Amino acid sequence: MPSLQTRKRIGVCLNETKRRKLNFAVFEELCRNHGYDVTEVDLTKCLNNQGPFDLIIHKLSDLLVEAGQDLPSHHLVQRLQVYLDTHPFTILLDPLPALHTLLDRFQSYHLLRSLESRSQGMSGVFSPPCVELITERSDVVTLVRANLTFPIICKTRVAHGPRSHEMSLIFNERGLKEVNPPCLLQSFINHSATLYKVFVVGSQHFVVKRPSIRNFSLGETDQKTIFFNSHEVSKAESCSHLSQAPLYPDALPPSDDVVRQAVQGLQEALGMSLFGIDLIVDTQSGRCAVIDVNAFPGYEGVPEFFSALLSHVEKLLGSNQKQSSILELPGSVPQCEEHNTERRSLPEPCKRRLSSSSSYFSMYTPPLSADC
Repeated sequence: MPSLQTRKRIGVCLNETKRRKLNFAVFEELCRNHGYDVTEVDLTKCLNNQGPFDLIIHKLSDLLVEAGQDLPSHHLVQRLQVYLDTHPFTILLDPLPALHTLLDRFQSYHLLRSLESRSQGMSGVFSPPCVELITERSDVVTLVRANLTFPIICKTRVAHGPRSHEMSLIFNERGLKEVNPPCLLQSFINHSATLYKVFVVGSQHFVVKRPSIRNFSLGETDQKTIFFNSHEVSKAESCSHLSQAPLYPDALPPSDDVVRQAVQGLQEALGMSLFGIDLIVDTQSGRCAVIDVNAFPGYEGVPEFFSALLSHVEKLLGSNQKQSSILELPGSVPQCEEHNTERRSLPEPCKRRLSSSSSYFSMYTPPLSADC
């Protein structure tokens, strides 16, 4: 059953680096000033003794990536999963299966392609062509000739951690010899060195303009492969040689309708509230392309983030309270898994529970209790 306490309790499960970058203590104080209790969630300790939680805000990317290789990390994720299973009224921002999807670029681009196939007309958002390289035995040249055009961006499969920002720009078949699977190869789209980062907070979104990679000649050339860190190119204060170029004619930013289409499509597919979308505008066609999707980004350049997050939290907790009140009426039948719109009728990728067949959760371990 939902918590009967007067003050709602919000659990926060963020590592110290994330808390510091966001200055999250300011948000916690904002919540307390609005009548909420805020508690840091410690997955190494019994969760039942720390709760009950009405809502948990987290970013467990490190833990999810480590869980497939590290037994203690696996147990920590399993402990949270057991707690959620036994406390169906606890709202989790955001669902673990959705976060897992965004940690794997193979899964992310499958999702983007499925959304693209459902978009209507030439104004629809698209995702640049890409191929997945799983092993070194893959016939890279054949795959590229059949599916991609040069230049090509090479990205790691895992979309988290320092290595995930290490990328390369490949200009010819000779450069393909330097590719190290597992990785994703994607046709580079000229976009006049301009990136549009869309930061989503529930029903609100904010667009921030950032520098990006300059235009290159399309087609195969003799240029050597360029290795770069995407953070050094697209941060607001970046001064990378890759983004320094002659002034391009001012390109029109993505329209409000196109941005809204991208946000709504991903929200419906993932069931997430806190995520970021990297958009570019194809210099040649004028169409808008999604080149990346990130869980719980840094929200740099969005001063309204904390107020928007608080508004979303209050909306969720208010909706949850209404639903729990309905379920407590005489003769009502509890429907624990459908207590709020965040979890109702979610598609297969955004189930509440992580699948044991997931690539990051492949180890067999004995059942774990939230009671420790």
